[in-house]
Amino acid sequence: DVSEAHWAREAIGWANENGIFSGTSPTTFSPGISTSRGMVVAVLWRMEKNPLVIQDIRFTDVSAEAYYGKAVSWANENQVVLGYGNGIFGPNKTITREQMAAILYRYATMKGNDVSKQTPLDNFVDGGKTSAYAQNAMEWAVANNLISGKKNNVLDPKGNATRAEVALILMRFSEL
Repeated sequence: DVSEAHWAREAIGWANENGIFSGTSPTTFSPGISTSRGMVVAVLWRMEKNPLVIQDIRFTDVSAEAYYGKAVSWANENQVVLGYGNGIFGPNKTITREQMAAILYRYATMKGNDVSKQTPLDNFVDGGKTSAYAQNAMEWAVANNLISGKKNNVLDPKGNATRAEVALILMRFSEL
């Protein structure tokens, strides 16, 4: 389901070849479907080579047995994910583009990467719709070409991040 002409073909291949993001079946990737918060955190955990988890899961909606359980615990332990509050992480909720930027920003900070390069979002028709918690992260993601605009100069910060978008964002992140 990923043609030779697909805009994210290289990134999807990279993610698959590196064992970071697998397909939805042996022959499909499903590039256009949304990505869950649990899935993104599991991918980051895999990028770190499945590090040891020290703390217990602190979210009431995350099971230790879930494929993302250890990953969410690790990410929370390292301040990569903070959750929604009240002990809720929302592992099955679709990740938005601004949530993806915020998580990657915290991940980059955890890794000791320079996160000072930022670009104002006022060049996008909807840049001002970025949530306050994600503002710096989105400015960093745009400045580093991790997240780019869509047609008609739309940033779509609250829009869902597809599997293809996440693969491309992570490939670009690996090249920083």
